[in-house]
Amino acid sequence: MTKASRKNSATGPLQPADFPAPKRLSQEKVSEFCEGLGISDPHAVELKDYLDELVSYLHDWMSQEKAANRQGDRDHIIKSHKRITEAQDELKWLGIDGRLAVRSAADRLTDIVSGDWLRYHFPGDAPSKTTYRVPRSTREPRLEEKYSNYEFIRHRARETLHALLRDLESVLASALTSLDSDPRARGGRQPLTYRQNVILNLASVWEGIGEKVVGTQNSDFVAFCHYIFEVWGWPTDGLDRAIPNAIKDFRNRQKNPARLRK
Repeated sequence: MTKASRKNSATGPLQPADFPAPKRLSQEKVSEFCEGLGISDPHAVELKDYLDELVSYLHDWMSQEKAANRQGDRDHIIKSHKRITEAQDELKWLGIDGRLAVRSAADRLTDIVSGDWLRYHFPGDAPSKTTYRVPRSTREPRLEEKYSNYEFIRHRARETLHALLRDLESVLASALTSLDSDPRARGGRQPLTYRQNVILNLASVWEGIGEKVVGTQNSDFVAFCHYIFEVWGWPTDGLDRAIPNAIKDFRNRQKNPARLRK
C-alpha cells in the first residue's frame, strides 16, 4: 500500500481536498491486477478503457470545483440583492414624468405577470378571476381577462414593478440563505462525493465485465476498489465502510443507469 493512500486519523476527518486528481493506469498494471483475479484479457482491456474515461471525467469535475469561486458567488448575490433593494427605494421617488414612462411599458409587464400573481399581490384591487373556460383547441388566455390585467397594470405600473422587484429580492435572499447553509460555509465536514462517485462507477464496470459486486471485506470487488485508490494515491481510511453504502446506492440507481454521474 502506498504512503499516499493512508491518512493519519490524528489529522482529522477526510476532506475532498485529500483526494488528488487521479492518473491513468497503464495497461500493464491493469492486466497484472486482472491476472491475479482470473479476469480475461479482453475484459482487462475494457476495464482499462473505462478507467481512462473515469479519470478524464474526474479531472474535469475537480477542475470545475477548483475553479468555482464560492465566496465570489456569494458576493454577486449580495450585490444583486442590494441593487434590487435600491431600485425599490428609487421607485418611491418617481415624479409624474417617471410614472408615465413606466406606465407606457405596461404591456411588457402584462406578458410577465399573471392574473393570479396580481390577485395575490393586490387582493381586492386586481381583476377578478374569470370563470370563462378556455377552449381545448387553444391555451391562450381569454382576451377580456388579459385586457383587464393590462388596464390594471397600466394604472398601477409603478406598484406592479415594485412588487416584482420585491419578489426578486426575496428569491435572492433565499438563495443567499441556501448558500450559507451549505456545510462548506459552516466549516463542517464536507461530503466525500468524489469517493462515492468513484465507487459507483467501479461497481458499474465491475458488473459490466461479468464480476459480482459484493461489499464484504474479502471480496474481489473490495480488493479492486482498494487497488484503484492506492494507485491513485487516494486515502483508503473508511473505504471498507463506504463501499457497502455505495453498493446500496448503486442498486437503487440501476433502474436509471448512467456510466458517469455525480
